[in-house]
Amino acid sequence: MHVKSTGPLVKNGKKIYSGIFRDGSAGRYAKKRFRERRRRLMKKENRLMVLTGVPYGPGQETTWTYAHSPTYQEPTLMYLTGINQSEVILLLDPGSKESHEILFVKRKNPGKEFWDGVRFGVGDPENVREVKRVTGIKDVQDIDDFDEILKKRFLKRRKKQVGTFWLESKRAGHRRAIQTDHNWKFKKRIERLLRKWKAPKGCLSNIMQSHFNLRLPLDAYDIANTLKAQKITGEAFKETLRNFRKFDNECMVQGFIEGQMLMQSPYGLSFPGIIAAGHNATVLHYMKNDDPIVKGELVLLDFGVRWMTMHADISRTVPASGKFNTMQKILYEIVLAAQLAVEKKARAGETIAELNNVCWETIRKGLDEKFHSQGGLSKMEYQGRPHGVSHLIGEQEHDGDPFRDYGIEPMKPGWLISNEPGLYGRFCWKHKGKVYDEEIGIRIEDNLLITPNGCVNLSKGIPRRVAEIERLMARPRRK
Repeated sequence: MHVKSTGPLVKNGKKIYSGIFRDGSAGRYAKKRFRERRRRLMKKENRLMVLTGVPYGPGQETTWTYAHSPTYQEPTLMYLTGINQSEVILLLDPGSKESHEILFVKRKNPGKEFWDGVRFGVGDPENVREVKRVTGIKDVQDIDDFDEILKKRFLKRRKKQVGTFWLESKRAGHRRAIQTDHNWKFKKRIERLLRKWKAPKGCLSNIMQSHFNLRLPLDAYDIANTLKAQKITGEAFKETLRNFRKFDNECMVQGFIEGQMLMQSPYGLSFPGIIAAGHNATVLHYMKNDDPIVKGELVLLDFGVRWMTMHADISRTVPASGKFNTMQKILYEIVLAAQLAVEKKARAGETIAELNNVCWETIRKGLDEKFHSQGGLSKMEYQGRPHGVSHLIGEQEHDGDPFRDYGIEPMKPGWLISNEPGLYGRFCWKHKGKVYDEEIGIRIEDNLLITPNGCVNLSKGIPRRVAEIERLMARPRRK
C-alpha cells in the first residue's frame, strides 16, 4: 500500500492538531491505522491492558530544560494512538461489553494552552468531540479518574489479569529490567493498586514482546516516512560536502548539517549529531563537537533527521582536505567492503549476530590482506569488534529491547536495521618514502529494510564511495 504524506491536520484552515497528533497528515487513514494496531494488540494479548505516555513535558521535571527538549511521546503509546502530549494513559479492554478503548487525558486548561499551545483535554464537550474525531477513540476520560475506572474494569473481569509495558530482558542468566524510566514507575503504580484491591499474585504481566512483534516490522506508511527522512538527511549531507572547505571546526560542520536538516523537517533530529575530527573519531559517542579541523584529518559525521515518527541514522567519514590520502583510502575501503558484505547477507531469517560475524571477519581479513601485508601497523583499544554492526530502527532511532535480545532472533520482513561497521585506532605505514601516522576513526552507516529475499538499502542515495565523496567536496555549489 502506498501512502503519501500530505501535510499537517487542518480544520477550518488552521493547523490545530499537528503538534499533538503526529501522523495527522494521513487523515482518515491515520485513525484506521492506529485503530487496527490496537485491535491486533488486543487480539494477541486478550487481556485488560493499560499503557502510559510520558508523564511530563519539557521543563516540568528539571526547571528550564525545555529550551532544547521537545515532547517526544513514549513510543509504545505513539505507535498505538499517534498522540504526542504528556500525561496520557490508554486502557484496552478486549471482549468488554463496554468500550474496548479508553483514552485518559488531563482537563482542558486554557491558561496553560496560552503558554504551551493546544492540548487534547476533557471538561470541554466540543474538545472531547474533537479528540474522538481525530483519534478514533470513542471513550475519553479524565486522567484523574484512571485508578477508579481501572478498578471497576479489573474487578468485572472473570480472568483477573492486567498487562502493561516495561523494558526487560528474559535471556537465560541475564534477567534484568530498566528500572529508571516512566514505564517502570507506572508498573510499580499498577502493582500498588493491585495489592490494594487484593488481586491474586502474578496477575500483572509484561506485554513488551507482543508489542514489539507488532511494532518493529514497519508498515507502508512508516517506510514512506523513513524514505522522506533519508532524503532530507542525504541532501543535507551533500550540501555539507559542497561547503566543507568553509568549515574551520567541528561545531561549524554540526551547525551547517543540522541546520540543513531542520529547515526541511519540523519533527526534529533523530539524535544530537556527532562531528569528530582526527583522533576524536576514535571516541564512539564523541559529543563535544568543538575542536578545530586540521586539513589532513578524516572527519566522522553521525547524523540524521526525523520525519513524523520515523528516523534516518547515517554515518559517513570524509577527508577534511577533500581528498583521501593513500592510507586513509585503503582503510576506508576495508570498512566499506564490510558494509557491502553485511548488506549482501542481510535478509529475513538471518540474525544480527550472524551479520556481526560477517562484518568483523571482513574487516579483520581486509586489514591483514590489504594493510598489514604491505607493512602497515595498527593498534586498537579493543579485540575484534568495537560495537555491534546493527540495531533496530523504528519509532525510536534505537528501537526494540535495549538489551538487544533481538540480536539472536531471526530477522523479520519489515525490520529496519542499521548497517554500521567501524574501525578505530592508530595506524602507521611507510609507503613510497612517505610515512603515515594517524589516529583514525571510520564509520559508514546505512539503514536496511529487511525483505524475505534480501534487503533494501534506504540510504543508497547518500554518497558513500570514495569517488562520490571527493567529487562533491571538489565542487562548491553554483550560485
